[in-house]
Amino acid sequence: MASIKQAYETADTMTITLASLANAAGRAGTAIDNTGNKDITAKVFVKVKTGPSGVSTTGYVSVWLIGSADGTNYDDGFGGTDAAYTPVNARLLGYLSTTANATTYQKTFNLEDQGIELPKKFSIGIYNNSGAALDATASNHAVIIVRSYKTVV
Repeated sequence: MASIKQAYETADTMTITLASLANAAGRAGTAIDNTGNKDITAKVFVKVKTGPSGVSTTGYVSVWLIGSADGTNYDDGFGGTDAAYTPVNARLLGYLSTTANATTYQKTFNLEDQGIELPKKFSIGIYNNSGAALDATASNHAVIIVRSYKTVV
């Protein structure tokens, strides 16, 4: 008897410039093209480090899925490249609570658990509401995406 199992693609490390991202500002990474693989869903790992001072005790970073159904036009007018971004109508994946200075926060967002299927092309947007700019070292931040699909074995 055949079984349906989850299969995973190689992880994509998104090109996104989060170093020194100002408070009340957002950034989205270079879009990932899903037209060839046609993966169904993904897990999105986000890591940010807060700045050395000024972080609010109620601070947070929000994480957004920016989709393109046709592969050209993206949610919120996003252009598909690593650039400034302000979320409006994209899909909110969730939040990272960022409540202390000079602290690394990380979380994995499981799109399948949220009932989200991947579009033809997509990106991840990060919006900083921590109360201060994020840490200035690029390697202290990351967005890694592991796409997956179902297979019969």
